[in-house]
Amino acid sequence: MTQGALLDLVCGPASPLAETFQRYRLVAHLGSGGQADVYRAVRVCGGVTSAPMTVKVFRVDPQRPIADELRSWDKGDAALMDLNNRGVPGICRRADGFYGPPPHRPGERPAPGDAVPYQVYDYLHGINLREYVAQRSGSAPGARRLNAVSALKTLTTILQHLHHPQETGATPVLHMDVKPSNVMVLATGEVRLIDFTGARYYREEEITQIAYTPESGGPEAFGGVKYVGPAYDVHGFGAVAYFLVTGAYPRVDGRSDQHGQRYQEASPPPWNVLRRHPLLEQVPGLRDHLHAPLADRPADRPETRELAGWLTGLAELVRRAGLPDVGCDWREPEHTGTEGRAVGRARPSVTGTETDAYQRIERLERELVALRAATSGVTAFHQQVPPLPPRAAPTAMAPPVSAPPVSGVPVSPSGVAVNADGVPQMRGRAKVVARPAPDPTGMMPADPVEDRPRYRPEPGERARTLKIGWELTGTGAFIAFICWGLWALDSDGSLTGPFIAFLVVLAVAVGVFALARLLGRLVLEQRLGRVRRTAKGAHALTGLFLALAGIAYLREVGWFMRFYGWLKGMIW
Repeated sequence: MTQGALLDLVCGPASPLAETFQRYRLVAHLGSGGQADVYRAVRVCGGVTSAPMTVKVFRVDPQRPIADELRSWDKGDAALMDLNNRGVPGICRRADGFYGPPPHRPGERPAPGDAVPYQVYDYLHGINLREYVAQRSGSAPGARRLNAVSALKTLTTILQHLHHPQETGATPVLHMDVKPSNVMVLATGEVRLIDFTGARYYREEEITQIAYTPESGGPEAFGGVKYVGPAYDVHGFGAVAYFLVTGAYPRVDGRSDQHGQRYQEASPPPWNVLRRHPLLEQVPGLRDHLHAPLADRPADRPETRELAGWLTGLAELVRRAGLPDVGCDWREPEHTGTEGRAVGRARPSVTGTETDAYQRIERLERELVALRAATSGVTAFHQQVPPLPPRAAPTAMAPPVSAPPVSGVPVSPSGVAVNADGVPQMRGRAKVVARPAPDPTGMMPADPVEDRPRYRPEPGERARTLKIGWELTGTGAFIAFICWGLWALDSDGSLTGPFIAFLVVLAVAVGVFALARLLGRLVLEQRLGRVRRTAKGAHALTGLFLALAGIAYLREVGWFMRFYGWLKGMIW
């Protein structure tokens, strides 16, 4: 199917209601992948169409059991919906998901057969990173170009949210297919990570398949490594960075590179090997830095938390290397606001994101509307709403009992509150929020800092936080108890004194824990503004104190010290 071809198809979830089969109208074909076809569409409800949406129609592999296919789709759909609910920035937003019959002509009943999965997303006006670099979209003089540093910073933030979720108890997620064609470049200069079909919760039972592209997938996808974890997404991030620097994918067939040069290995590995790019061979420092997240062994790659620092070093190396332009800007990005957009005046679109394809799709939609108007004589947007029938004169009734008017609020003769223009006012329990008066310049003043909500733990959350890391304190207490018991058995006399001494040690340990938590609150929360999700630091300090106390007890045991001295003499 040609991209941008004129379409007039409908689809929707399976339901007893006939109209649900035509919930979405597909107006243009955007592309196809290994598992699905992607369309531009609109949501239809009561003759009114929505803003553009993206509809992804999945294809069912006849070679696999249908239950396995649908279960695989459901895993990715659940992960994406969860990430949207968590508010992860920089990813596509899932608007709907359902099972339904394949797309069909409007007004026709869908063909009988198995339902296929659908996903509906917000429509992103832009092109993917692979197309952007291939077209050298930002290379023209004076063109506004994609800032590579800002784009990679967005990806590091996304991976940080996926691999290390901030919410207590949230399960980490692996995207599993980070690559240039899954990064959308928007007209605003922002980027979005898309295609979470292969995304999985980071749990062993969830990861039964690995999505990959041979030129950018890590060795884990080829069976070279059995363990799949966050390092696989780090490899995908490295592939995107490599592509932004060189305009090429990082891996090639193990037998030869893109220039036909043979590799030295007599038996290349089963996975694709790193490309020997001629430009990078001239800059060994940059080459080695780029290869770090692309290492064959996952343990040799940087961790997700280290990617921000790695990116800072990459940007500096690229700026000094003077490599050929691939349409990206490697200067430090401008200061951005909370929404990730540049602060200041509105800026023109990034060159290349508004291509002829979008103009063609807009033209096809207009042709489609005109075609419907020609065949039906009326369009959904221009239907005339019939006038309401005249209301009959009210019959004689006792006047309603109205509530006393609010002081200062005028009322109509019928007792209804009205404003200065005589328009009736709504009455209810709406909460009135006082707003500051507007600035004479027309700008709304910023909210005072003291009114901003601070993080407040929910009931029971503080108790759960104190429990995290208890095993450290428990280990120290166990060591102290065993050593104290040996000392108590070795001492002459009653056990009252040793027992009281042990209680004193426990009381001091409680004080050490409380002091550590207090210092953490003063330094981490009040000075640095961080939220503490665990008590591992305080538990570690308390466990260390108890272990040292146990060692002190052990030093008072005579037979143990004699044994220790004999053993030390035997060794040294």
